[in-house]
Amino acid sequence: MSHHKLATDRISGLPDEILCHILSFIPTKQAIFTSILSKRWIHLWRHVPALYFINKKLNSSQDIHHFNQFVKAVLHSRDNSLSSHSINTFFLDIQYDVSKLLYYDNPSSITNINNWVNLAVQSKIKYLYLYLHARLKCETIPPKLPASILSCTTLVVLNLSWFYVDKVSPFPLRFPSLKTLDLKDMNFDKCQDFMLLLDGCPVLEDLQLSYIHFIQSFRHFDFEQFENSSLRKLKRAHITDCYFHFPMKALANVEFLRIELWKGYLPDGFPTFHNLTHLAVNYDCNLAVQVLQHCPKLRNLELYPKLKYAWRDEYITKDDEELVPICLSSSLTTCTIRDFVSTTLESLIMLATFIMKKARVLKTMTIWSNRKRFSEIESKLSSFPRASATCQLSFQFINLYDT
Repeated sequence: MSHHKLATDRISGLPDEILCHILSFIPTKQAIFTSILSKRWIHLWRHVPALYFINKKLNSSQDIHHFNQFVKAVLHSRDNSLSSHSINTFFLDIQYDVSKLLYYDNPSSITNINNWVNLAVQSKIKYLYLYLHARLKCETIPPKLPASILSCTTLVVLNLSWFYVDKVSPFPLRFPSLKTLDLKDMNFDKCQDFMLLLDGCPVLEDLQLSYIHFIQSFRHFDFEQFENSSLRKLKRAHITDCYFHFPMKALANVEFLRIELWKGYLPDGFPTFHNLTHLAVNYDCNLAVQVLQHCPKLRNLELYPKLKYAWRDEYITKDDEELVPICLSSSLTTCTIRDFVSTTLESLIMLATFIMKKARVLKTMTIWSNRKRFSEIESKLSSFPRASATCQLSFQFINLYDT
């Protein structure tokens, strides 16, 4: 018997639980294909606790019909095998060629998605990933979020992309076990619904938000009542492309923060981040320095380009020179500054030299620049005196159109 045959037999001899665990890391369609290996594998895929339905693009009504039938068949087979209760992970990633395929050509698709999610919720799902994508017009409202998700108390991880949430009821402990929440391209009817959703996550540790929109108009102070939110366990927050003032006091305990700041965040109402060690923030100079004033234990700093529709460049003032942030004197060891075509060279140089002049324990300063600016930036910064004798200056190239 060949060595390869022996290896195959060794795997097939493992207990069902271990084999199902192995299959839980691959797409469901591939797990089903293992049924042809031998009689030992015929029914194993029906007991796998994780379901992954991935289709890169559905180009026609026929594609959608076939995909829907496949998912139904899988769920029906699991139900017949009495293992529907064992689903702990449900992953759905569908890309529609155009939005009308979902809304007009196949309206039952939304109903199907709701039914699949409802089944997952009934199975006491822990890890739920729902990603919808479509080429669409700006005014297109995404499908409504299945209501059963908002009452699923077993969730530990919830990742959603391109859904509409029309109402969130203000009852406590909506997600008592949720530790990771990732929302992208989400439409909420009101900003209050969005904040009520966050307020129902008392043990949340990881929060990622991007492209959050509100159907009804809002005022920035509508968020103020949520500044004492229950996000006390939050360790990581990644908030980008959200064009509103997120209540910063709700993020006060984080260790990692990536955020795009708008005018008006500082100085009033900005908390001191006593646990923050890694900060990635968009820059204009004054804003960046003011942020550092609130990060006494910061070790890693990333400064990246401002928003595409942001304000004119700002420059470090004498007041900023006099108020040296504590982290520059005692804890900051790495700093990365990412260049961008809209940022003036003078602003970039001023920010980099300010940090090098004040950061006493800095080990690495990395500058990302396009090739046209490289020589001038290198000549001005390489000879500039540094407060830290161990600071290494590094230059990296970035494509002109990268952000």
